[in-house]
Amino acid sequence: MTFDVAFARSLFPQLADGFAYFDNAGGTLVPASVPRRMAAFMTECQVQPKGAYGPSAEAARRLDEAKLRMAELIGAEADEIVLGHSTTMNVYVLSHAVGAGLKPGDEVIVTNADHEANNGAWRRLAEAGAVVKEWRVHPDTAELGLEDLQALLSERTRVVAVTHCSNVTGSFNDLPAIAALAHAAGAIVVADGVAGAPHRHVDVKALGVDVYLC
Repeated sequence: MTFDVAFARSLFPQLADGFAYFDNAGGTLVPASVPRRMAAFMTECQVQPKGAYGPSAEAARRLDEAKLRMAELIGAEADEIVLGHSTTMNVYVLSHAVGAGLKPGDEVIVTNADHEANNGAWRRLAEAGAVVKEWRVHPDTAELGLEDLQALLSERTRVVAVTHCSNVTGSFNDLPAIAALAHAAGAIVVADGVAGAPHRHVDVKALGVDVYLC
């Protein structure tokens, strides 16, 4: 199958100005269907969902549809999908919830290859007594080594926070292997998929992670 570049470009009205946008690691253009659906929701049923009147029921239906579509996209179940304002906010909410159950001395592993969104929130758990360990990239390859993760894991490790794809280098991490090591130590894996999901088919069940943020 030949990729129809002209058709793909026609879906994004912003490209009509002739610019080539290469800053999409920070903010990505969306096809015309996205603001169209958002505008329809906000003008037709921007109310509390699941109420006993028409617009409220329609709001619930559209939200359920959004969760179903997202689940189909990443290989999850609809009841596993959580919609939020942004990935950054979702990470902070998640880390706060996880942190409430940690005991002093429990360990959290972060990397020096992650975006601040999946890094800073977990590092702040040190203020509550968690031990934060840093999994560092190899200086020669700028990639994370599984042997280095293995050396950091212990019976006190509770969370491994890692990116699926580096927003700086574009390299993908082996999430199934990372998840296997972390789970063997009794830890959960929180993967930042913001830079990975747009560029590779995602099947969260095959990846084996506990949380996939995108």
